[in-house]
Amino acid sequence: MTPDVAIVDAALVGGWTALLTVGLAARRPRRRPPVPRTGDRRAARAGPVGALGARVRTALARAAGRPEPAPDPAADGWVGAAAIVVPVLVVVAPALAPLPLAAAAMGPRLARRRAAEADRRAWADALPDAVDLLALGLGSGLAVGPALGLVAPRSPAPLGPALAEAHARTTHGEPLADALERVAAQGPASRPLVALLVAAHHDGSPVVDPLTRLAHDLRADRRRAVEARARQVPVRLLFPLVLCSLPAFVLLAIVPPVVAALADLRR
Repeated sequence: MTPDVAIVDAALVGGWTALLTVGLAARRPRRRPPVPRTGDRRAARAGPVGALGARVRTALARAAGRPEPAPDPAADGWVGAAAIVVPVLVVVAPALAPLPLAAAAMGPRLARRRAAEADRRAWADALPDAVDLLALGLGSGLAVGPALGLVAPRSPAPLGPALAEAHARTTHGEPLADALERVAAQGPASRPLVALLVAAHHDGSPVVDPLTRLAHDLRADRRRAVEARARQVPVRLLFPLVLCSLPAFVLLAIVPPVVAALADLRR
């Protein structure tokens, strides 16, 4: 066995040993401390990699003299994976060691951005149908509060639970404007709807026609957003096409003739 192969084998064995050690440590039953710390609670809820990342983030914050970081499963997972991969790369390929660190720094931000975009899209998808239902309820003579109670169970998340919470707050005595403002704070896309409902509740202004126009505009925006996402599909398919199909084509169609030609030249 050559020295390079021995170094690679030792690094792989060390990496797997560290991973198994972390997994066993995360699953090992421990006595519950009287006042559990934030890092310990996060480690208890996360898996082995996330538990390692939580401990690393907590240790770095304490070393820098900062308060313990807030629980972030995405950040814990990225940091834990980097803590496992970096020591292996330092031994095997030191030039690649900064890559996991960069991924651990950028990965949580991308995950949070993706989650925020998914939440905004969910609000935009749920609003048109809910506005139609509210227009029907208010047009039949219902007040805004009872209309919220009828529409909330028929609206998908996250709009449905937000409307249900607003209706529950109004039934317990909270002003309707304050309860609806909480809905607008959760989903900024619902602010036009909230403004119309508050105006109808306070001023008694006609709201059915404005709600119908708002539903039409929201439905058109949703259709344009869906069409825009559909146009992005071919662009996103280029990545697996280039990384998977193109190398397979090269290996099957180009490499064999080249190898055969080289073999003929050596004869």
